[in-house]
Amino acid sequence: MAWQLEDSRYSVLIQAWDFVAGSNWQFRMNDGVQRATRTIAILSAAYLDSVYGQQEWQAAQAADPTGFGRKLLPIRVEDCDRPGLLHGVVSIDLFGLAADDAQRDLLDQVRNSLNGRAKPTSAPAFPARPRSAPPISKPAFPRAPRPAPAPRLTGTGHSGQPPRSAASRGKPATAAAVSASPSTTGGWARRSMSCCASAMTASTASRWAGVVAVR
Repeated sequence: MAWQLEDSRYSVLIQAWDFVAGSNWQFRMNDGVQRATRTIAILSAAYLDSVYGQQEWQAAQAADPTGFGRKLLPIRVEDCDRPGLLHGVVSIDLFGLAADDAQRDLLDQVRNSLNGRAKPTSAPAFPARPRSAPPISKPAFPRAPRPAPAPRLTGTGHSGQPPRSAASRGKPATAAAVSASPSTTGGWARRSMSCCASAMTASTASRWAGVVAVR
């Protein structure tokens, strides 16, 4: 992390590079915290258990208790809690990112901390849904459904013959026509119809033929 910051022209004070043999590390650390523009606390489980690490970030926070100067800049490299007063300080989270993404995110957020804002360089897109294009061809006129054809009445009478025509319906029934019915109607029916045939009027014969046609 210190390497990436120095490659981007930042001045970094880190114990592994700057506290060489013969130097007083406590004095150098106190001097660095007092003179640094930002104090970066790299948060991990090991750092939070360190007594001297806690003294470093508490000293930076004491110099800027309201956070308006953004003196303390916590960076989490593990998904760990921020205990105590660290919980109220906005952190940079790099855990779970690839190396290139972590490097880019680190430099962007450090620059935003120095500037005090994170305004993007380009305007956001207008939040409007695109409308569907109108149809190219004219829609066809809806046609009305065709009416269903009327049912046709078909059938034969008791005599086994199709219904008589309109011309023959007005004629009186004769004994010969009645006796032409099948034998399945029974002898009683033939005798009864033969006796009554001479008394039938034209309208009575017409109604009888109509009933036989419907059945």
